[in-house]
Amino acid sequence: MSSIKEKLKAVSAAIDREGIVRLVYRGRAAPLWGHVPPGNKLWINRSIPQPGRSLERARRLLQTAGFTWKPDGTLVDGRGDAVEFTIVTNTGNAERGQMATIIQDDLKQLGMNVHVAVLELRALVDRLTRTYDYEACVLGLGSGDADPNAEMSVWLSSGGTHLWSPAQTKPATPWEADIDTLMRRQLATLDSGARKRLYDRVQLLVAENAPFIFLVSPNVLVGAHKGLGNLRPAVLDPHALWNVEELFWREKRSSATP
Repeated sequence: MSSIKEKLKAVSAAIDREGIVRLVYRGRAAPLWGHVPPGNKLWINRSIPQPGRSLERARRLLQTAGFTWKPDGTLVDGRGDAVEFTIVTNTGNAERGQMATIIQDDLKQLGMNVHVAVLELRALVDRLTRTYDYEACVLGLGSGDADPNAEMSVWLSSGGTHLWSPAQTKPATPWEADIDTLMRRQLATLDSGARKRLYDRVQLLVAENAPFIFLVSPNVLVGAHKGLGNLRPAVLDPHALWNVEELFWREKRSSATP
């Protein structure tokens, strides 16, 4: 299991998140090293390390996991097989396709031969949740709520979107069992401070064990006429209309004189 973690952390270290922010989102996004975006100020754990891109660190992790390089720079595993795999993503989302292409180029610098395949969303979800016929995927998971309880199906080992080790009857690893316990405890407590501490620990366990590689969080951009009063954009959709009953138009002042 440690070898799998090292492989995933090596891939993560090689990905240029700042490049994704710059090239895909024209600077209107934030790099991610955990699953809570910076816009969720109430729940984010700001102590999670945020290391910059480092091909050197990625190579060290790969060497620790038993990988070596041929004279031509091709990365090979312990059996001498070249490292080659496919990243899938969905049609209709140009940003994800661009991210997959950037990752393809980043990993090429480590000697990996990465392909990108774009699938219709329904077919992609079928592979993720039913057939498990994929090697890597660029996708976004959205809960529709900033509260951690909306993520139970992802973090519980028995959850329907526990994608990295699906259909478990019991936790496959001690850290997954710890997350199960922490998520159930934060669900049951009414103390907001205690909930935050429990969920902070969940975020640390996820970051340390790397079941997902987190990339970027796009900024929420909202435009409105200056005459609209009480506008307070939120990170969740509908970004501008969540408090529609509180919005109002400011009275126009006449510039006419008698």
